[in-house]
Amino acid sequence: MELESLYREVIMAHHQNPFGRLPLNHVDCSAHGYNSSCGDEYTVNIELKGDVVEGIQIEGNGCAISGAAGSMLGQVAKGMTLQQLKELISKYRNMLTSGEADETLPGDLPALAGVNKFPVRIKCASLPMTTTLDAINQLQK
Repeated sequence: MELESLYREVIMAHHQNPFGRLPLNHVDCSAHGYNSSCGDEYTVNIELKGDVVEGIQIEGNGCAISGAAGSMLGQVAKGMTLQQLKELISKYRNMLTSGEADETLPGDLPALAGVNKFPVRIKCASLPMTTTLDAINQLQK
């Protein structure tokens, strides 16, 4: 199986059966994000225990790429400190810009490197991460 085909399958699997959709016990920070170019819209809720992500919930609707990106984030964020999560998002965004899969990223996140070939879709792949940063930044004001 060709690598691009495998990545497409991973993206569709996350979009159809997403992680990070379960309700949280409580919400410590939250943000809403909207991508006007394709209509993707998500709210990211984060539950913390101290400075550590206890849970993340990504609610909303969007294309397969934004849905998969949110699911992949939901799969790996639990247990990270806020600083680690911010660093992860920075590395992820660098990967999207370069188009080179960063195999040091956890979970299935490297599967989204190919989005770089479609510049309009970079916003889709970035929306859950950007919204997560907005939530963290609201908490740290």
